[in-house]
This record gives sequence, structure tokens and C-alpha cells, in this order.
Amino acid sequence: MQYRRFGRTELQISTVSLGGAYLMGDGTVDPVENAGLILESASSVGVNYIDTAPLYGQSEILLGKVLKGFKSDLMISTKVGFDPQDFDYRASSVLASLERSLRRLSIEKLCVAQIHEVNLAGWRRIMEPGGTLEGLRIAQERGLCSYIGITGRAIPLLTQLASTGEFDTVLVYHDYHPCKRLAAKSLLPAAMLNDMGVVIATILAGGLYVDGISNKSALRFLSEIERAVSGRILKRLQSETSTLPQSAFRYVLADGRVSTASSGAENVEQLMEVAYASDFGPLSEASMKLINSISQ
Repeated sequence: MQYRRFGRTELQISTVSLGGAYLMGDGTVDPVENAGLILESASSVGVNYIDTAPLYGQSEILLGKVLKGFKSDLMISTKVGFDPQDFDYRASSVLASLERSLRRLSIEKLCVAQIHEVNLAGWRRIMEPGGTLEGLRIAQERGLCSYIGITGRAIPLLTQLASTGEFDTVLVYHDYHPCKRLAAKSLLPAAMLNDMGVVIATILAGGLYVDGISNKSALRFLSEIERAVSGRILKRLQSETSTLPQSAFRYVLADGRVSTASSGAENVEQLMEVAYASDFGPLSEASMKLINSISQ
């Protein structure tokens, strides 16, 4: 496993990290056992960062059960606001949500507390007195988290928030993979100006880089133009020596502005397939040239 600087946090983060949304698995294995196997495998290959959220079903509870007695320096992040128990982005709710998460996770302090889906809160609710940012600042003062971040796929709002310099990290979904480079064009420059750690998630685009264009549900995340070029890009990726999932991760990790690529694995096999993506190095020159010339 390779490691990169996680922006101004100065932490060293594994180039492939673990997203906690699917730790419960597909139902064929006991959820606690499945989560344990994934975490053990992740730790064994050097993954040191896990991203979860109250919205992710039993994810925090499963992590809490597995992390008890787990001998590893895993950095845990979670989210606030989009909480099924209290869908609220006000400061008081942020603090209550983080305290619940810490209890479920069986830990005393988070690495990063993040705003879940900034578009659901909006600029005003985040930045106003008594808003989300104030709640996160109080959480830092109380020792509930070390750093604070933003997440979502509303690129204009994420860019605006990144430009304030108030946040340490940014996590973006769906908008950075070989067929879609929206986040790379505006958000990442703003993040770099403020030395933010950058997490890219849902790189497999709902299965597009698993099943290819036969996965019709994955195409819903692409614009009409992106769908038109996806066939050419996928065909090019299939000429690489790596699998489609590995190639998608290789492409994103070729961008040095990206701190880590998050894998939302539901089993050990899915995690291990992409865990060493950075060791492959960038895609071939021909693939990079084609993707960068036609990807939106």
C-alpha cells in the first residue's frame, strides 16, 4: 500500500481507503463476521482510513463491534446532518449526532467529522450562527473530532465551501471517474488552494466499471454526453492489464491531488481487487490521452 499526505491534516492516508456503506454484506454471511473479515483484510494490506455515516444502516454499529479490541491505528470518519434519527444540520443536532456515532463506534474521538450531502443543508444553514459549521467547531473544541470536512456531489456548493478555507477535507461522490471528471475541473483546484485532503468515492459509478455499459442502472449517474463516450472509454480500459475496477481506481489515483480513493466493498474480494491499484501506476499513455480528451 502507498500513502499520501491528507492535506493540511498532515496525516498519511492509504491511497485506497474503505467506505463503510456495505459492510453488512449481501446477507449470505453474518454481518458482524463480514465486517470483521473486511476490516482484518483492509488492515493487513495497509488501509488506514474508514469512512462511515449514520445513514449507512448498521455500519457504525458493526464497526463498533469489530473495533473493540482491534489492534490497528485505523482513522475513522463519519458524517452529520443526513441522520435518520435527526435529519437536522443545526449545531445542537450536529453535536448530538456525533455523540451517538461515537457510542455506536465504541471510540472516543473521530478523525474527521463531515457534513453529509452539503446540498441538503445549503450554504446558509452551514455557515450561519448556530449552523453546521459552528457545531463542528464546537465538536473539535470538545475533543469529539480532530478535523472537519464536507461531502456530497453538488460541485458548485462544494467548491464554494472549499474556497472558504474553513474545512480540512472534502469527499465527493460519483463525479470523478474515467467517464466523468466534473470534480477535477473546479472542486479540486479550490481544495488545493486551501490544502484540503481529498477523498474520491463511488469510483465504480454504481457498477459501470464492473459490468460495463450492460449495467443500465449505472448509466443514470451519467449525462447524455457522458453516456455517449462511456463505450469508447470502457473499451479502451478493457485493453489494460488490470481489471475494470482496478483501472478506474488507477485513473483517479493518477491525479496527485487525490489523497485517497474510497472502496465501498461489501466483501473481502471486492476490497482486495482494488487495494493495490496505486501499485500498478497510471494507466497507459494511450488510455490516459483518450480519457482526458473525451471525458466530460
